[in-house]
Amino acid sequence: MRVVDEQVRRDLRRQRIFRDRQNPFDAYNDLEIIQRYRLDRQSIISIIDLIKDRLERPTQRSVSHPVSLQVFVTLRFLGSGTQQRLIGDTLGISKSSVCRSIEDVTNALSASLQNIKFPTSDIDVTRTKVGFHSIAGFPKVPGAIDGTHIPITAPSTDEHLYICRKGYNSINVQAIVDADMK
Repeated sequence: MRVVDEQVRRDLRRQRIFRDRQNPFDAYNDLEIIQRYRLDRQSIISIIDLIKDRLERPTQRSVSHPVSLQVFVTLRFLGSGTQQRLIGDTLGISKSSVCRSIEDVTNALSASLQNIKFPTSDIDVTRTKVGFHSIAGFPKVPGAIDGTHIPITAPSTDEHLYICRKGYNSINVQAIVDADMK
């Protein structure tokens, strides 16, 4: 009887599938990609195409991380707020590579979109900090950030991509402003 139970348990066990963790397109179906990275497959491909020229690194020394992996790392971090070490463990890269990928992808997106301007000079940063201090008395504040869901009419295609956690159709918007609301 015990041998039969063991055989039944072995037959019921799901077949293990080993996947390349560095390519989530192969590892996950469309719904799992949306759940993990907060964007659909086509949007992620568009981001990769937009910034690949800025992130591809010719190297003589070793193999650099592909642009797609750098984008997945960044989207996972931004979409979940998870620790960098955990993201690195999940995708099979080091914490320092996760940190570099997040910075590189964010900078590449900012440069590619050409509509995001952060203060870069010491004078601009100081001006922003002084502005916030004069408004609320908080020292050393470089910006204010907030996010909200804006309700929308359900789109005719891919409606499931626009349903927020509260169950209605929306677009998630995040904004960062300086002391002058720019």
